[in-house]
Amino acid sequence: MSQPHDRGCRLPVLGDLDKEAGEFWVENPFLLPGQGENLSAFERNCLFLNTTGDGAPRFLDASFASGADIDSDSRSVIAADFDRDGDLDLLIGSVGGGPLRLFFNQLAQGHRIGIKFVGTTSNRQGIGCRATIRCGQKRLVRDNFPANGFMGTGLSELLVGLGDASTIDELEVRWPDGTRQVFHDLDVNRQYTITQNQDRLHVAPFEEKRPRPATAPPVQPKVFPEP
Repeated sequence: MSQPHDRGCRLPVLGDLDKEAGEFWVENPFLLPGQGENLSAFERNCLFLNTTGDGAPRFLDASFASGADIDSDSRSVIAADFDRDGDLDLLIGSVGGGPLRLFFNQLAQGHRIGIKFVGTTSNRQGIGCRATIRCGQKRLVRDNFPANGFMGTGLSELLVGLGDASTIDELEVRWPDGTRQVFHDLDVNRQYTITQNQDRLHVAPFEEKRPRPATAPPVQPKVFPEP
């Protein structure tokens, strides 16, 4: 708006519109509801695969191959291990009454662990915990802060990739109130639940990765006999 303080301002169209491509022009944004126009951007979603090795960061555009490049007006995305098989899946929400869509990760994974926290003297979900993982010469540090995006919040847990490490030499947890716990010689490819001030861990294996159809099976039409 060239005159932002004038709600009655009208700006004429500046050129030809391609109506077949969905282009339109409204002379004043306050007229949008009355004219029935919609600014929802039905652009295809993008998904980029991090292929970084030891060099500079590289991202591969895997939008089409992933099947996540839907053209609904998506607004929120949550990355979490929904099927508990040890990798991150995507839950995508769209506006306009569209459905929630869950995209399962089918890529092969290296070794990893999942960590959930149960606080007693700290907050119950262990938000703010710091986990330090040592595997040989490798040292990994992860903080438990659920990712908060637009209209979506991640889960309060960690999923840590370990590459080719076959065992965890040490796992140290620092709780928000300053208390610490240290565990040694843990197996990889497990889900660990750590309760504050308890020496025992709850351990569970990851679920088996199951192949899933790329699309829903077609609906068979009903055949009614002629009257």
